[in-house]
Amino acid sequence: MNLLRLLAILLLLCGLPTLARAHQVETVEFEFQKLEKHWRLLGEMDIAYMLPETRKVPGGQPLSREAVMKAPPEELARIRRETERTLRAILRLSFAGADVPWRIEFPDFEKQPFALPEELADWALLSVRIVVDARPGPGELLVHWSGEEESELIILTEDSKDGEIVSVRPGGDLVLVNVAASGTATTAPQSSLASWVLSGFRHVLPLGLDHMLFIFGLFLMALKWRPLMWQSLLFTLSHSVTLALSVLGWVNLEPRLVEILIAFSIAFIGVENLLSHKVGKLRYLLVFAFGLVHGMGFANVMADKVKGIPRGQLTVPLLGFNLGVELAQLTVLAVSFLIFLPIRKHTRIARNVGSVIVALAGAGWMIERILG
Repeated sequence: MNLLRLLAILLLLCGLPTLARAHQVETVEFEFQKLEKHWRLLGEMDIAYMLPETRKVPGGQPLSREAVMKAPPEELARIRRETERTLRAILRLSFAGADVPWRIEFPDFEKQPFALPEELADWALLSVRIVVDARPGPGELLVHWSGEEESELIILTEDSKDGEIVSVRPGGDLVLVNVAASGTATTAPQSSLASWVLSGFRHVLPLGLDHMLFIFGLFLMALKWRPLMWQSLLFTLSHSVTLALSVLGWVNLEPRLVEILIAFSIAFIGVENLLSHKVGKLRYLLVFAFGLVHGMGFANVMADKVKGIPRGQLTVPLLGFNLGVELAQLTVLAVSFLIFLPIRKHTRIARNVGSVIVALAGAGWMIERILG
């Protein structure tokens, strides 16, 4: 019975990648501006993520910028209307414990001629301004992020001395402004390192199913803590290198190629587990090499998060993100041990079945990404 349960769990892991594609956007980013009479959130929304017919559709793709700009006026009006409706459903603002009204402005529609923000991949993005009239104190302006979302809300505080970025998980909130009794408004200090650790952890658990499967593949070769710890640390070290180099702009690979190579690494690890049952030098070399590839994948995610932060202030984001990834990897390993504990008498069978599933999942991802 225990073996059957394990097989069911492993098959579920194999099927989860399809479910994971239900969200097209991992982060929604805003820049917060504290003006004399107004407080504003500025951002660029993925239009496909705003429209009901394409929002959270499994395997859904972003809309084409060029195609949207050629749409008739009534369709553009609908896009504007649905974007506002979606934002009001997923985002809420409060001051001193009470909800406050806010309005949405669309700068792109004020352009003559109308034009969406330029995007290298031809994604259709729409600029938005969320405006709140400044309030007399005392009180705190909070932004609340819907618990129904899978994406993470990222806020860049414009006047922070460190160009600080903070994040909000689904169902969470954060303080944007503190207003004293005297009426003085100050941007609230945030725990930047903690937010980056959380961001790195969450990128693996629960969002990074391909990354989770790679770590699970490492676990299947050697069910012992010591070699697994060394592999996890070596993997983190190597992906930290390419993550930093990519974010700094010194290394750059086409994102689609990186995603194909990540899928290949998962398939390769699964196949190697079937051919060898001993952790040797080759496994450590492979872990290091594949870590370099995964680091470039992480960089594709972090690019928008660190946009606007000076290079000299990237130490905390990079350190925190990598620490969060490492903690998530150790969590995956710990959970894997707990899954295998009840069926230790059938370890060999379970390891082989798990490795086959890892190899097939990686191969499936690779084919899917090659075909676009």
